[in-house]
Amino acid sequence: MDSKEKEIIAQAAEIFSRYGIKSITMDELARQIGISKKTLYQYFTDKNDLVEKALNTIMAQNQCLMNSIDKNLNAIEEMMEVYRYVNEMIRSRNPILEFDLERFFPQLFKKLRETHRLHTYNMMLENLKKGKAEAYYRTDIDEDILAKLSLLRIEYFMHSDLITTEELHSNKFFTEVFKYHLFGIISKKGRQYIQNNHPEFITIETK
Repeated sequence: MDSKEKEIIAQAAEIFSRYGIKSITMDELARQIGISKKTLYQYFTDKNDLVEKALNTIMAQNQCLMNSIDKNLNAIEEMMEVYRYVNEMIRSRNPILEFDLERFFPQLFKKLRETHRLHTYNMMLENLKKGKAEAYYRTDIDEDILAKLSLLRIEYFMHSDLITTEELHSNKFFTEVFKYHLFGIISKKGRQYIQNNHPEFITIETK
């Protein structure tokens, strides 16, 4: 894959992420990218080919963001970074893109969902194991159940109509969800660490 093809795929991924897939024709893609339709077809057999490569790019970008979290942080600090990543992912998602994928590209949608689930689950699982090993989390937690529960909660937030977009995008919502998870798993040592380093998460009831 040459640099021109990579550039086209990256720009197409951005356009699909913003406007969805169904409403964007190859003519419109060529116009927005600033190339001819003929050039577009020199690199891609059809729109399906370009959509698949653009989605692979989006998945790779998401994976890169997950992997950029500093593994040298302790489990609590790492978990904060994980939740910030998840919060940003929820804020930036485009329901139109998901709808178009599920309806018109079901195999790609399934692949994207399964990849996201696996990465998120593994990220949560490893953090829970790390926290137990560092004694910041309770020793009696079941990492597998809690990792799956965290994943289910994320998916619910992304697709529920019970929570408004404004609530979902607010810092208060992020803080409350994080505290809900945090104080369900931390040990006495973990609570002391939070009290010493992140008193903003300590309420009157938990002091």
